[in-house]
Amino acid sequence: MGMGLPFFFVPVTTIALASVEEHETASAAGLMNFLRTLSGAVATSVVTTLWENQTSVKHAELAGLIDSAGDTARSLANAGLSTDAVREMLDRMTQSQSVMLATNQILGIVAVAFAIAAFFIWLAPRPTRSVDMTQAGH
Repeated sequence: MGMGLPFFFVPVTTIALASVEEHETASAAGLMNFLRTLSGAVATSVVTTLWENQTSVKHAELAGLIDSAGDTARSLANAGLSTDAVREMLDRMTQSQSVMLATNQILGIVAVAFAIAAFFIWLAPRPTRSVDMTQAGH
């Protein structure tokens, strides 16, 4: 994701700045930076919420599947762990695996979203003029 972001944001910025008059370039650059920052904040909030929700869902799914016969709990109890320690250990294993499953799912969705967004860059009309980034404060 980190390497692909410039391949998305640079063309979008170029298209946006080339779509305004030259005397509006600085204002357009400021607006573009504001919208990029705001969109990043909203996307971070949405992704974090989805990640947390998916972690809870995966934890509930795994909790129903883990050690249904009780063999793992018995072997841990026979190793000298208390009943609470066995439950805590099984819960931690379940939680770590649910976080990993949720992470894989969310990053897969983000990758598809970026691939679709990158595809739409190619559909955007070509800028009619070149952009002088010195007027944009860069």
